[in-house]
Amino acid sequence: MNVTQRQDWDTSILESISNNSTIDVSVIVPCYKVEQFVRDCIKSITEQRTSANFEILAIDDGSPDKTGIILDELAKTDSRIRVIHQDNRGLSGTRNTGIGLARGETLMFVDSDDI
Repeated sequence: MNVTQRQDWDTSILESISNNSTIDVSVIVPCYKVEQFVRDCIKSITEQRTSANFEILAIDDGSPDKTGIILDELAKTDSRIRVIHQDNRGLSGTRNTGIGLARGETLMFVDSDDI
């Protein structure tokens, strides 16, 4: 991603980037039992200032906690977030799900406890 630091972007610029039909980067975030971290993780991705149009594929890997509910709430606030719920397949299986559903030209993987 071409990240621009300390630049003030107004809402219209961010909306034009997120409404662009071409997706440059798909950020794949496998999520399992991370209810205490996942909100900050996704927020840190959405707050990136970049000229790249990106999507976030947040994949709930059958979490028994509130991870899936939190992801659904976040997706309602940002159209770049896509949530996929699946039965537990483990980290590799979850990443493979993301790879299969990604629309971006470039793939990026972020751990769900990263900020």
